[in-house]
Amino acid sequence: MRRLPSLVALLVSAIAVPALAADSGAPGYHVVDRIPMTDGWWDYASFDPVHRNLFVSRGNGVFKLDVDSGLMDQRFIPGSEGRGVIPLPGGDMAIANMAGYSMSILFATDAEGKVAKMFELTQASDAALYERTTKLVWVMGGHGEISLLDPVKKEQVGTIEAGEELEFAATDGRGRVFVNAPESHSVVAIEAGSRKIIGHWTMTGCEDPSGLAYADEADVVLSVCANRMLKVLDARSGKELETVAVGAGADAVIYDEATRRAFIPSAIDGVLTVLSVNGPRDVQVLEQVSTQIGTRTGAIDPKTGTLYLPTARFGPLNKLGWPEALPGTVQLLVMKPRP
Repeated sequence: MRRLPSLVALLVSAIAVPALAADSGAPGYHVVDRIPMTDGWWDYASFDPVHRNLFVSRGNGVFKLDVDSGLMDQRFIPGSEGRGVIPLPGGDMAIANMAGYSMSILFATDAEGKVAKMFELTQASDAALYERTTKLVWVMGGHGEISLLDPVKKEQVGTIEAGEELEFAATDGRGRVFVNAPESHSVVAIEAGSRKIIGHWTMTGCEDPSGLAYADEADVVLSVCANRMLKVLDARSGKELETVAVGAGADAVIYDEATRRAFIPSAIDGVLTVLSVNGPRDVQVLEQVSTQIGTRTGAIDPKTGTLYLPTARFGPLNKLGWPEALPGTVQLLVMKPRP
């Protein structure tokens, strides 16, 4: 989740700008449905392709949607200040991070949603990923500690100290983990097997990097910055290969391996930037289409290419100085390309 002061500034100062017109060859993503959600905050979203469930972390736990049946549970897993939520291989289990408890919750994804383990962590948990070479869940701590969790043994088996606040993370599936570090404007690269940090890759001109993804065919890391840019980094050396203009206030990079497209929803101007990742030095903007102000995270159904983007309309700041979603406006935008 983008650091709160930055997000407040973005939403308070948000001014809608027109999306770029798409040419005739653009995929033509557009809103096809709006699914109501209960009031309150949200953060990361993820998709389980096995059982075809969408998960969204919420301020009070985890939201679950069966995208085929339309059945949903607004608070499938109770919690506090939900952050990263990820399905594990096979789809039968998932892990959700609850920053309010400084915990990671391992739970079954079937209708009962039984909690199998609550991992107590030393720091508020944020992003998480499953690293398949170690078969561990990596949880990024709010102050720089990475917790390594074994979902089979149900034990914490180690920690890695990164030394600064951590944001979204990604893995190449071959033993390397990447995580955004907003304070140093960098991507931290880690070898999973040795648990050693092998690089701090500073990104020129990047402010508050948040969303991150790994593009397999191009072997690049895609890191989005709050100030309207996406950085493309070589996943082996960390060399900065390209800077691509995107919307302002983005908080996620959603990558689709099937189409080799990346999607950047941006909160401040309410647009979705659709990119084609053709090669290490060939990342092209296909189109920018309107969503709505405040739309900043989401997930994709890899089978259908459908995007699910949580959003809301915002009112004045509350007593804590936070922007609050207006009652009855929190929803999922469902977006598809042109037939």
